[in-house]
Amino acid sequence: MDDAQAGSVVFRKPPPEGVVEITDYPGWAFGTSIVELKDGSLLANTGRVSTDGGLTWEARKLNAEQGASGIIRLQSGGLAIFGKKGDNWCFSSSADEGKTWSKPSVICPTWAGGPEQMIQLSTGRLLVCMARDGGSSAEAIGGKLVSVHPELDYYEKTARGLWRGQIIEVEGHMHTPEMANCVVYRSDDEGQTWEKHPGALVGWFDFEGIVNGYCGTISCCEPTIAETKDGHVLLFMRAPVGRVLQSFSTDGGEHWSAVRPSELAGSESPATLARIPQTGDLLVVWNQVSREEIRRGYRRGRLSAAISRDGGHSWENFKTLELSEGLADIDRIPPEYPIQMVRARDWVGPLPDGWAYFHYPYVAVIGDKVFIWYFRGSPLLGIAERNLSKHEYVMRIYPLDWFYQ
Repeated sequence: MDDAQAGSVVFRKPPPEGVVEITDYPGWAFGTSIVELKDGSLLANTGRVSTDGGLTWEARKLNAEQGASGIIRLQSGGLAIFGKKGDNWCFSSSADEGKTWSKPSVICPTWAGGPEQMIQLSTGRLLVCMARDGGSSAEAIGGKLVSVHPELDYYEKTARGLWRGQIIEVEGHMHTPEMANCVVYRSDDEGQTWEKHPGALVGWFDFEGIVNGYCGTISCCEPTIAETKDGHVLLFMRAPVGRVLQSFSTDGGEHWSAVRPSELAGSESPATLARIPQTGDLLVVWNQVSREEIRRGYRRGRLSAAISRDGGHSWENFKTLELSEGLADIDRIPPEYPIQMVRARDWVGPLPDGWAYFHYPYVAVIGDKVFIWYFRGSPLLGIAERNLSKHEYVMRIYPLDWFYQ
């Protein structure tokens, strides 16, 4: 953000004392993840390396035969990445701290989904959670979303508001038909072969969250995954019903419970789960907003964090990390009913000068620090679902104990 822009939008939630904020990392992207190397430096899946605890980063080449959508440390001591090679999503490992990588092994074809996150369970099993586009009415062609239905043009159906005397787009998703589902692949031979659970995960519950199908089939997208203290696995999913959706597996990802709403209020935006190694507790970072705030055009106007000590069944220590002007500075939004699709009004009216959004958070817990990085945007930086390359990339480094205070 240049000086003129910086003077035009004031973000209302500066980092707490003791939290480092760094912006404008060129070369970072959606899905960036980091691991600690044995020499204490940090390595990102983009190849970038930090030798000062994440304050500065040096661009390097990863030297893998495949892309790297994510990176983790294996129990065997090596590193692992997952990413695209040709028409397949693949897995590679490294036994020399990322200097060289194994030949890629295929997880699945690209048409079968898009990987979001990879973890290794305490049993040694690897899990990769994915989103599958089950049928959107719009497709990106030549950098523009083109609708299969001429009367449902994506850019004509977006929600709009008035910001500083000009009409701007504030939301596009769910204003044209969309459907997605989630799947999880697993490997018990450190990534050499992969299997998927039966079927796919979608919502199928009523206004109260009871699984009976009375509200039809509900889209699930962009999952995030973590192992719980009791050895189960929790999957969170993006959904358009004013809640984060969830499913549990008690057999290491081979089967999954029916998708239900969690107790976390949220918009149709992705969350990120992380397991805290020291305690086994879970940390979630997500866009926590009420149903009415979504209707008013603030779907990604509050970025929040919370802790679960019981494997995701309940959440506490709610904290607001970022906040748009126009929203109340409160830490907890209580879950609301009815649980059903909610989106911005087609016309949300006047928006404050400091209207902003914060989205696509990613989390890494390394030692006594929590690294959270995400995109920060405003009308000066491009609208949330367009001009993503113009958004400001933010990394914050928090003391771990701050989330328990």
